[in-house]
Amino acid sequence: MLKQWQKADLAKVLLGNEQHLVAWGEIRKVMLATLSAWIAYFLVINMFVRVLNKIVIPLLDMPLGFYLAIQGTAVMFGVALYVLAKRTDRSQSS
Repeated sequence: MLKQWQKADLAKVLLGNEQHLVAWGEIRKVMLATLSAWIAYFLVINMFVRVLNKIVIPLLDMPLGFYLAIQGTAVMFGVALYVLAKRTDRSQSS
């Protein structure tokens, strides 16, 4: 009886791990996509920072390129983490 019970539990654990591995594959794809979007934003802003610095934000009296490089990158990273969490939650519940 004990051996049958252990075999049944082993089968459940193995099947559960297989489904868990599939979810991690999806999560990895989403994570790499959000990371690459964040890096792309950072690189594009830094390529055009000199041009954007000619525009000054009136309320802050700060160059736009500087503001986007510092604050925009942090905001984009936060948005990327939010999207990753939402997609991860969606793939875990499926």
